[in-house]
Amino acid sequence: MKADQTPSWKDLSYEQKKQYFLDYYLIKVLIGIAVLIFASYTACSILRPKPSYRLTIGIYDAALSDDTKEEMVRTMQKELHTAEPIGIDDAFSSLNNDDLMRIVSMSGNGKLDGIIAERSVFEWLAGYGYFKDLTAACDTAFLNQFQDELVVCRGLAVGEGGLLQENAEGSGDPYTAGVRVTDTKLAEWLPELKEPVFGIIAESEAVDELETILVGLKQ
Repeated sequence: MKADQTPSWKDLSYEQKKQYFLDYYLIKVLIGIAVLIFASYTACSILRPKPSYRLTIGIYDAALSDDTKEEMVRTMQKELHTAEPIGIDDAFSSLNNDDLMRIVSMSGNGKLDGIIAERSVFEWLAGYGYFKDLTAACDTAFLNQFQDELVVCRGLAVGEGGLLQENAEGSGDPYTAGVRVTDTKLAEWLPELKEPVFGIIAESEAVDELETILVGLKQ
């Protein structure tokens, strides 16, 4: 082989081939692997089915630890005699008005069944008509058991023709929007809330399940 001739791959020694790979291809291979891992993770995140919950409860203004959430879920599952997952969403904040639209979106898609909030916040939410009227939706035995804890709020004001009046929120007829859960296990899990109130989302079909949970958690 002439001195100025570039050696072919087959003429290189093992050490030379190894060094050539390290010098020219290692970085490209590592970048390629990283891109492949990122693409796979992104695809899995998009395609992975979202968890399907038996029911979901939203909580306002209370940051819960993972251990507390797990205990809540286990206790509620025990009351319902089920192993189906239960969602606890503690990301709601009274300082974030975007959460009002999140309630509308989640409830419209059947992904929100109840909300727990401090009484003042709960009355504000009830003014938008988010909750069922418990006197019409709940079992008589449940209403009797919680008769001293029922919370009456004013809802949306409706004018002639079924149209909402201007500034309708919280200026309509009173309705039994919630139940105080101060004397239930829920209060122990939510020490930040001095007077927690539970309401059932108007679109929810889980009234029986939520009644069962509240009765079971009553102390």
